[in-house]
Amino acid sequence: MSTTEDTKAIVDAYYRAGARGDLPAFSPYLDPEFSVTAPDYLPWGGTHVGKAFFDDVLHHLPETLDFGRFSYDSFTAEGTHAVALITIGVADTPHTVQISEHWEVEDGLAQSIWVAYFEPQPLLDKLGIVHGLSHPSAQAPS
Repeated sequence: MSTTEDTKAIVDAYYRAGARGDLPAFSPYLDPEFSVTAPDYLPWGGTHVGKAFFDDVLHHLPETLDFGRFSYDSFTAEGTHAVALITIGVADTPHTVQISEHWEVEDGLAQSIWVAYFEPQPLLDKLGIVHGLSHPSAQAPS
């Protein structure tokens, strides 16, 4: 079982690896059955189980997110659970996006991450994903 300090250290290792430009260095911290859950509208969205999927994401995430413009808004942990509310740059743009990432860590390995994006329009634009609310013709419901 992980202590709160162990959990925070392992989760922080992910963000430190990103800030160094070396996300694949986080791979040894992933459980073989690591699962990632992200919004379905993203290319990496849905729930995926297995370290291999996230290993692939780690190699391609810097194409979308600029960890050089990463900061914690809040980072808390209790036991095996950690929540990081972060602000991160959208690659090749002046924009940032806020992300809430919920981690489970046990026995020194990340077991899962659940990710939610707040106001993701700059990220959607970067990915070329059309969203109805981004268009002037979109009407708010009355």
